[in-house]
Amino acid sequence: MDSERLDAVARTYTAPMTSIRGRRVHRLITRRLAGYDHVLPATTADGTPALLALSADGRAAFCHSDGRGPSADVVTCGPTPGVTVTSAHDLTKDSLPVLSWTVRHPGLLDVAGPLTIVPGESDQEEVEAALRPR
Repeated sequence: MDSERLDAVARTYTAPMTSIRGRRVHRLITRRLAGYDHVLPATTADGTPALLALSADGRAAFCHSDGRGPSADVVTCGPTPGVTVTSAHDLTKDSLPVLSWTVRHPGLLDVAGPLTIVPGESDQEEVEAALRPR
């Protein structure tokens, strides 16, 4: 997606948020959704605003945050069917560090349920590379 168009979508999405939290969520969106072909405003089942990112190769991502609370989540999936990775980003810090990743894999759900990985237990770059949708 064109960076100017993504910036405009992110600005519209974060407009109702407080200035500092809005800037952080905006930065999160432009960083994490930049590799997708389309980023579209959406509404969740409970009526809250969200962003849906779609890519021609079958990847998708979802961001839904009102800028409140300690973190904002980005959920990514694809192209492997049924696998989702949720990254929780710390909204209290300007660098938006990852607090944790939650992995849902259909082959493991019955055995272990969703799996959580916390930075510090593993090398963050290695975890990001392993969990990054291709």
